[in-house]
Amino acid sequence: MIQSWSDLVVTPPDDPRAIISMVSLQDNTGSMHQASFARSSTYLHAGAWITPPMLVSQPSPSTLSNVQVNNPYDFGSIEEANTWNGLHQMTVPTAQVPPAVQKIMFLKAGTAFINNVFLDFTGGATSTDIQLSIRDNAGTSGDFQNSGTGTIPVFSFPTTATYGTPGRNLQVTLLRTGRFNVGLRIIDNGGNYSLFEMEWIVL
Repeated sequence: MIQSWSDLVVTPPDDPRAIISMVSLQDNTGSMHQASFARSSTYLHAGAWITPPMLVSQPSPSTLSNVQVNNPYDFGSIEEANTWNGLHQMTVPTAQVPPAVQKIMFLKAGTAFINNVFLDFTGGATSTDIQLSIRDNAGTSGDFQNSGTGTIPVFSFPTTATYGTPGRNLQVTLLRTGRFNVGLRIIDNGGNYSLFEMEWIVL
């Protein structure tokens, strides 16, 4: 049983592949880049952390979070996605909702479905180094599999792209239902480390 931060540091980190099948992020030119699994030695950081330069996008015709189905012949899943999009508001980034609640997102489980969530980079920040993992992995010491130093299991987005500007699409396909806290570890163009937290309620 975890009873304090001292216990959390020595627990094994959680593998995001237990809940995520695929995740992609849109760069500042509009191209989508799929992340690949890695054991990261840079998800953790011994220095200072800043407030993340990222917010959930305000809904608009081009940034309305939605669920889609890529297989045009999967009529049952297409109908499910259409019903979902008509009934569910997946994000609520409004001034009337406290910032702590704006991180909550309602997503749909199943390998047939792609969840589209839109994020804004703020303050002119950009990044070429973004990794996604379970949020609480940032409070552990990492594991030592295949490495001489502690590593964290992550989905790492290609470092050949630059991510920035408002309305960037984060696409994710989820394997199972549940409530999960995840974090995008961002190293911005100023060399600052931050962790953008999302709370996924997956139905």
